[in-house]
Amino acid sequence: MLSTVSALSLAVENNPRLLLDKMVYGFSELNYQGTFNFQRPGSIETLRIAHAVIDGDKYERLEFLNGEKRQIIRHGHKLDFMYPGHQLVHSYQSQPNANSSAHPANKLDQYYRFKVGGMDRVAGRSVINLIVRPRDTHRFGYRLSLDKASGLLLRSELIGSKGQVLERFQFVDITLNPELSKEHFTAGARRYQPQQEAPVSPAPATIAKDKSWKVQWLPSGFSSTRPDRHAAGEDDRVTFTDGMTVFSVFLERSAKVNPLHAAEGHAQKGATTAYSRVILHSDQFHRVTVVGEIPTKTAQRIARSTVLVR
Repeated sequence: MLSTVSALSLAVENNPRLLLDKMVYGFSELNYQGTFNFQRPGSIETLRIAHAVIDGDKYERLEFLNGEKRQIIRHGHKLDFMYPGHQLVHSYQSQPNANSSAHPANKLDQYYRFKVGGMDRVAGRSVINLIVRPRDTHRFGYRLSLDKASGLLLRSELIGSKGQVLERFQFVDITLNPELSKEHFTAGARRYQPQQEAPVSPAPATIAKDKSWKVQWLPSGFSSTRPDRHAAGEDDRVTFTDGMTVFSVFLERSAKVNPLHAAEGHAQKGATTAYSRVILHSDQFHRVTVVGEIPTKTAQRIARSTVLVR
């Protein structure tokens, strides 16, 4: 007969919602350090990470192990720099979760199919695989590998429409509950100490707009993470998420454009698409760019739906 603890553990391992919640908790609240790779077709980056919660504050140190020598130290909650694991967790956390009916996984069920995909090993640890398949053509799929003991995301693969791996984030070694002090997050690095900001709930509407422009079409399920944000004198930006996927729309006002080359264009690196088009409004050119881990045709449709209203 299973013990109560074993029964609860088994229930979590077979429930995608509980696995996702455990993933978020692991990334945010556990102490860990290790090395991970981030792979795209034709490129690979290796980073070392240390994460700790000390006296209720979150600290993180990232060191790039190839290319230019760089380190980033973060103290606080705001994510000024996001690597794939963070981005996935941050998107999931952006959804409402005040009650079970508004739970992010309940919403995600409308746009993705979730399936527990058996056991595996990553970085020498047992993991539970979670398969995430989109229900439409506007999203990519995921294969997530969560540490069986802690729920920490140890591997994430972003899957294209033909089943190909577009990006892979994977730990190659990981230590849980290391002894880390504040001194570990101080010397010799660029440091982020953002001011705390009040959380902003996603906009319920599927149309994002500010005083002078709007996005008229979004894939179902996406909403703005900061609907009222507007910075005068800077390029406008609105970011959207459905809880798994995130993309941003940028508006560059009064862009310098050669009228002979004012066509649409796109670039893609791994799963990240950048689609750009030019709008002529009041005798001035403006450039709209959509950037995110979405299919090219979806980015194109979003860009073409973006208009200036005055």
